[in-house]
Amino acid sequence: MSCRRHLLCLAAGLMLRVPAAEAAENRVVALPPFLVEEKSAALRWLYADVAGAEVLSSGSERLTRELIGNHHRLHTLLGELLPAELQFRTTEKQTLLFIDSRQQPATSQEVVARLALTSAEEDRLAEAAVPLNDGRLRRRPPPPRYSFLPNLRLWDRDTGILFAVVNEKEFDAKRLALTPDYVAYLLRNRLPALPAWFVSGVLALQARAEFTADALTLERLEWPLAPGAAALRADAQARRALLPLPDFFRGDLSASDAATAETLELWQAQAALLVHWGLGGRGAPRRAAFWRFVARAATEPVTEELFQECFGIDFAHAQQQLAKYLPEAVGEKLTLRPPQRPRLPDYALRPASDGEIARLKGDWERLEIGYVKAHFPALAPKYIEQARRTLRRAHDRGDRDPRLLAVMGLCEVDSGNDAAAREFLEAAATAGKTLRPRALLDLARLRLAAHRAARADAGGDLWITSAQADEVLAPLAAARDQEPPMPEIYELVAEVWAASADAPTRARFAVLEEGVRTFPRRTELVYRTASLSLRHGFAETARWVITLGLTLAPDPAARRRFEALQARLEGPE
Repeated sequence: MSCRRHLLCLAAGLMLRVPAAEAAENRVVALPPFLVEEKSAALRWLYADVAGAEVLSSGSERLTRELIGNHHRLHTLLGELLPAELQFRTTEKQTLLFIDSRQQPATSQEVVARLALTSAEEDRLAEAAVPLNDGRLRRRPPPPRYSFLPNLRLWDRDTGILFAVVNEKEFDAKRLALTPDYVAYLLRNRLPALPAWFVSGVLALQARAEFTADALTLERLEWPLAPGAAALRADAQARRALLPLPDFFRGDLSASDAATAETLELWQAQAALLVHWGLGGRGAPRRAAFWRFVARAATEPVTEELFQECFGIDFAHAQQQLAKYLPEAVGEKLTLRPPQRPRLPDYALRPASDGEIARLKGDWERLEIGYVKAHFPALAPKYIEQARRTLRRAHDRGDRDPRLLAVMGLCEVDSGNDAAAREFLEAAATAGKTLRPRALLDLARLRLAAHRAARADAGGDLWITSAQADEVLAPLAAARDQEPPMPEIYELVAEVWAASADAPTRARFAVLEEGVRTFPRRTELVYRTASLSLRHGFAETARWVITLGLTLAPDPAARRRFEALQARLEGPE
């Protein structure tokens, strides 16, 4: 595997591939990393807090600084194609976890042998023979071979962690790039949601882009040919004509016979052309207007009036400019350079504390739990055990950092142990003023569940009191002040008001309206908000929320629910 292939996952996960003929007889199961601490000598970990990320590295200082600098360089260059304000943003800092390949705590084979031999699946596979339908015996196929993914990025609801095993001798920053999967995540999870044409255009350009020391170079645009024009590939007349801009921005290809693979290909090519046109030209004359246009297109329909406000030209003139620009986009590369060469500010790289090692490494191991549950459930208990062991190492030594306590709470949530989770999350909330959004969300959820359970055990009604409602809503309000917005926050707010005997004030109920505007396609949130609006007499809110629900209902059953609410709204009082 080349260095470029080996380290590309500085932006995304890597799946191991096995030739088809070999796979049937000797399949490979790729597990996420499983790091154990040596009993003889602990690793020397380095720590840095720089450029919006926390870094934990077992590599040398030179290698660690190169990795940090490279990470910053790649993201600075990406910003020329996808500005930071149009990316998925998090208040919680992301984590970079670098492992020097020469210092891996344990080899894959050693760890996997311990994991596999204790799993029920491995016990079954160890049987020597199985009966065939005719009563004869045959040899079982050999058990799968196991290996570790050397590089992987995992995301939580409020941040992400990159894990990368790096060979210092082979490391070459010039051969690294950000993968399309990573850029797609930044695009598709940004809120307000970016228009589909922009997402498609950026991904098409970035997939073939070249990252250098100080520039991002976009390859020549590929443009589809008219049917039957393959022999005229060099003839500009053979290229398919542009879609009319009103049709292009509407993006409704299913409304006509143009809903074919060829038309979709043209729409995707035109999306890339539009982004290319917005960024290109001598002196980049349209770039500032283009970014304004994209930002507004994320929150309002694209109309000719909006286009004129941003670019100063109507659709007809824009269509002409795009057609005129197409030969340049097809014939020449476009180089994007930041105003200054990417350079990190001064930062401290120092030995990591025990608490930092436990928190960052343990948080990574916590995220692995969900991955393993989804792909290799038989091994999940071992990953849970390892994450707990890492986190408790610092806790047992008296570390009560609220960030560590929060991760311990989330680890128990992800492990299915809500009782222990609430204990850690409550301790974190007591010890720290502000917790990460995911911790605040789960703390609120666990508080509401506890209040409901207590009311049920008491044999009384199931309404929660005003004080209990406030106790649940407090962490949700703190989470709303952070990035990214999460629909679960608003859904839990709706659940609180549905469970509360007291009516919310108009100002407090506006939180749900904010949630509906931010997540209009979360059907249950929209329905809950409309229903609560009717219950508490907010008729104006009910009217527009029901209209929204009817417009975006994903299926007839959902539409009928909103129609029932509409009937209640318009019926006799």
